[in-house]
Amino acid sequence: MMPSIVLTGEVEDMTYEELAVQWRTYDRIPCHTSGSTGMPKEILLSKTEMLNSARRTVEYFGINENDLLYSCISPDYIGGKMMFVRQQYIGCEFQWEEPTNRPLEKYEGKTISLLSVVPSQMIYILDNLATMPEIRNILVGGSAIPATLRKRIYDSGVNAFESYGMTETASHIALRKIDMLSAPFKTLGNITVEDDNGALRINMPGWQTIVTNDAAEILSPTEFHILGRLDNIIISGGKKINPEKVEEILSSKLDFPFFITSLPDEKWGERLVIVAQTDNKNIEFIQEACNSIEDGFLRPKQIIIKEKLSLTPNGKIIRKI
Repeated sequence: MMPSIVLTGEVEDMTYEELAVQWRTYDRIPCHTSGSTGMPKEILLSKTEMLNSARRTVEYFGINENDLLYSCISPDYIGGKMMFVRQQYIGCEFQWEEPTNRPLEKYEGKTISLLSVVPSQMIYILDNLATMPEIRNILVGGSAIPATLRKRIYDSGVNAFESYGMTETASHIALRKIDMLSAPFKTLGNITVEDDNGALRINMPGWQTIVTNDAAEILSPTEFHILGRLDNIIISGGKKINPEKVEEILSSKLDFPFFITSLPDEKWGERLVIVAQTDNKNIEFIQEACNSIEDGFLRPKQIIIKEKLSLTPNGKIIRKI
């Protein structure tokens, strides 16, 4: 008996049918990077390595042919594509739905073994836990998870996981359960990591080695913390500042989208700037949050209010003023 695959709507520019045709037709599948740090680019991933990635995830979560995989994200991007590939690898049931910020609103069916969402969709799930189906595991990816959302996930008791990876690695190479203890990422399968002059190096035996643009604290060959992107480093007053570190501090105080960047400054070289998606009535609140940062070098020197921040199609903030 063939496994059940259900499409509940078209997804962005690509449909499930088109992805399935690509999978049957080609040995390498076209994929696009997110575009959060530059123009999106197309790369071709071999089906063999995509299946190897699927195997690592399937084994990690103990998924079998009787389970159900469910995706709320677009197959235009690697996260959506890999949910499909995981089904191809294990032969279980699979359902897509059109990406919205009201995931599973109309779902009626069996227990979901693995659900894939982005952070904004996770908020809706937490707001409506009483009406949600049973979900054994949730993958939350696509963009950073704010501290306020991380705490809500932890307090809810749901079994949710944060992923680390990229298009070039055929989705995640490491996972960590979402909690308030900042547990390290743990690599999957035989993948290892190491430091490469301050950058995270990913070793994928039999396939490739990638030196990323991410600064990391390496705890062991299989465990690490991500500190932020090297290409986002700001030098202010002669001190190197990682904007993601400042964002992490402020994310527990600010419940609207924002990011940290810089502008040229005669005194400091670069001055820290916070760009927030809110209205002017919150300027004083933002200033208080910034002033609460103990290290003066990490306090933003300017506040910019925007009606809407620019996002990539999968929800990552584009860091531009």
